[in-house]
Amino acid sequence: MLADKFVGTDNDGKVTNKAETIADTKATKFESATYEDVEVTAFGDMAVATGSFRAKGADSSGKTFDYQERFTDTWVKCQTANGNVWPATNQSLLET
Repeated sequence: MLADKFVGTDNDGKVTNKAETIADTKATKFESATYEDVEVTAFGDMAVATGSFRAKGADSSGKTFDYQERFTDTWVKCQTANGNVWPATNQSLLET
């Protein structure tokens, strides 16, 4: 689940909204995906998650990829009936 006003920044600098992020994710064919060193720090009604993400697969155009990146996600508690927490932003940087 993503916040309606979600903003993502991919490891290549591409900025996407909620609909674009969901479409890109659905079109990506992952061979493997692993999260490591995930740390979450809460600040009242929000939290920041950082960590490392390694993925192998093919993007929507069929171009293969194998990368490791660092990410920062910001989660904000929204006023919903069930009190869910939704990711509001994401930023990824390739590790070299």
